[in-house]
Amino acid sequence: MSEEGIDAVLVGTLNPETESPSNELNIALGSTVAISFIFLLLAAILGPALTTGDKANDVDESEFQGEQVYFTWNEPEYMPRHDECIDPDNGQDAGYEGYGIGYEPSLSIDSQGNLFVTAHKDLRWGGETNPFAPLIGGELGSWYACEDGEMTSWDYWASWFWISNDNGETWSHGDNFNPTPGNLANSVAGTFTGAGSECLGDEGDIAVDANDVVYYLDTTLEDNWWHMFEDGGNTYISPSVCERMNTMAADDRPWVAAQGDGIIHYLGNSGASPPECTGDFGRYWYYHSETGRAPFSQCYSMPGGWSTLSSQNNGPYVFVAQEDADSDSGTVHVRVSDDYGRGTGPGPSDGSWAAPFDVGPREGNCPEGYPVVNNNEGGMVVVTWADCPNGNTGAWEMRVAVSYDNGTNWSSWNATAFDRGINMYPFVSITEDQVVSLAFYGLDFDQNNSEDGYVAGKDWFLYAGALKEPQEGDVWDFRIVDPTPLHTVTAYEESSGDTHALHDFFETVMSPDGSWMGIAYQENIGLHPFEENEEQRYIKFVRGDMSASHSIISNTESNNIEMPFLNPCDIIASVRPDLC
Repeated sequence: MSEEGIDAVLVGTLNPETESPSNELNIALGSTVAISFIFLLLAAILGPALTTGDKANDVDESEFQGEQVYFTWNEPEYMPRHDECIDPDNGQDAGYEGYGIGYEPSLSIDSQGNLFVTAHKDLRWGGETNPFAPLIGGELGSWYACEDGEMTSWDYWASWFWISNDNGETWSHGDNFNPTPGNLANSVAGTFTGAGSECLGDEGDIAVDANDVVYYLDTTLEDNWWHMFEDGGNTYISPSVCERMNTMAADDRPWVAAQGDGIIHYLGNSGASPPECTGDFGRYWYYHSETGRAPFSQCYSMPGGWSTLSSQNNGPYVFVAQEDADSDSGTVHVRVSDDYGRGTGPGPSDGSWAAPFDVGPREGNCPEGYPVVNNNEGGMVVVTWADCPNGNTGAWEMRVAVSYDNGTNWSSWNATAFDRGINMYPFVSITEDQVVSLAFYGLDFDQNNSEDGYVAGKDWFLYAGALKEPQEGDVWDFRIVDPTPLHTVTAYEESSGDTHALHDFFETVMSPDGSWMGIAYQENIGLHPFEENEEQRYIKFVRGDMSASHSIISNTESNNIEMPFLNPCDIIASVRPDLC
């Protein structure tokens, strides 16, 4: 040992004439020194990571009830822009010009592991002018896409449509979704003569049927366009571009599910009763097609608040999770059809939908918090939702309801991740082996040992956890997935009580073989060039491979530390090889 090292450790008093050092004592002391050294080394390496607010990473796993499932998370990827549309002068932060600006991503997967992502475009970034000024502010003028001299973040007129054919390793754009430079007039012309990327869209959703046909619906707010693909998004098969859905009313956020051979379910948020359906009322309306395209059934109302839907891919079941009413409190209920959602058109009818079944309470009115439903082929159905009993900026709760028999019987419980904090927009995915993953945007009020609440400077992170065959009362061991904060609370947000920086939702999938998980989500970076108190919004994807323990792989230049895995026997063997 060098002179600078530790020369000795003295315990008590030793008489060299009558006593000799105990071998056991030497071993114990050697172990202590070795472990202390390892602890100091780990502290130096891991110290920065432990300030991220991931309090759960320091919790004894034995405290969590249920069979935990963990993942090794790869380095996240930003969704790409077309090379032709990258503009270093369009207001994006330096280093991010090659990435697509958007929010509220939808994510789907086919049976081969091909992935599909769409996201809401930033409408205020269609150039420095806009066609709705002065109503929404700014200067009156056209929007632009991929146009020289215009500060646009749009590559084309439709909403974003990205595909990955290597399980999320790399990303590109779907067939017939090429750059479409020009002003708004180009989009109008392209609706009749151009590519799918020229169909003006605001936000969309994606579903895949049992034949791996991809159905991409993009809303124009006034109606919807449909786009169909095969071959992992590489072959556009719509009989014509910009296929109009021809539904009966204006629409906002669309939700799509698909099953069998071209059976399509669409849940539209009309916000009011369409005039064609005077015999019924409601905010949400269900539409059904068995040809993969129009015509769709009309006029089936599903009264209630925020809603989502899902369906079996091969089986006959369809599920809708919904707030029971547009109200500050109440319940979450689930509607079930055991016959592909049939019998719901052309006029008001109950069809094959059973009466709603309440699965849990709502004690607050979270901002646009959709109850999310998902299912597998074996009869498992899971619903999760955020609850705000303490108000928008108080401590939130997160609830889950689980059925193992296609929605006949339910267990429901509180699965809140934090003692004090916000678990926003939880999303659920399920494997055929009944592994249930929950992910959410999380803000831990206690991060960095603070004792205050929703205040400026606190960081939002992406969290996820998974359990196999969860039962009532089980607790997910939620961990941070991406070490980069998604957003930091601003002074404006603190003073105004605004918790909406990460917008309305994001989505997850499990791979067909259940061995990995993918998440499409949003990160805010830099100030927005056109909107006060807003930021630039980017879409990211991260993949996690099922593992014995939670870990994050980061290879970025700013954080290229590889987290070491230390087996206890590797440490002990240095002083007691006989024990390993």
